[in-house]
Amino acid sequence: RVLFRSTSCGTESSNTIIHGAVNDMGCTHLITSPIEHHATLHTVEDLSARGAVQTSYVNVLSNGHIDLDDLEALLREHEGEKTLVTLMHANNEIGNLLDLEAVGQLCLDHGALFHSDTVQTVGHYPINLRNTPVHFITGSAHKFHGPKGVGLLYVNENVRIKPFIHGGSQERNMR
Repeated sequence: RVLFRSTSCGTESSNTIIHGAVNDMGCTHLITSPIEHHATLHTVEDLSARGAVQTSYVNVLSNGHIDLDDLEALLREHEGEKTLVTLMHANNEIGNLLDLEAVGQLCLDHGALFHSDTVQTVGHYPINLRNTPVHFITGSAHKFHGPKGVGLLYVNENVRIKPFIHGGSQERNMR
């Protein structure tokens, strides 16, 4: 069973996941990169400034790709802590593609949750959610010829977060 939830935009989707990982799933450590979209960076910075989480930034190689060896070292260093790795699939400014399978496997190997902001790629690149080791993906309809003001959020069936907005029972009681 796959759970998709509609939101108002990719920013709301990413905020919902990051806050849900911290508030509902007990994540105390976030790993991201310094070149993420502001929807991720500002949320992570806010949670870190409030003392809700410890944040680590994975190194970015000179070609703009994420340093997977550094990511593995960070995961190993914080093994035993509940960790969320949040990295975008395609950088909206330089166009680099993240290897979702490799990052997802590293997260699985070290017991971390994995969120990928796929706003730039969903609808353009095939992502098999049954076979890709990702817990959450986020997207925005206007990036693949849908209406503005519609986002999406995928939550793997093996994890649970609480609603970001309360009232009503829309979106399977998630919004």
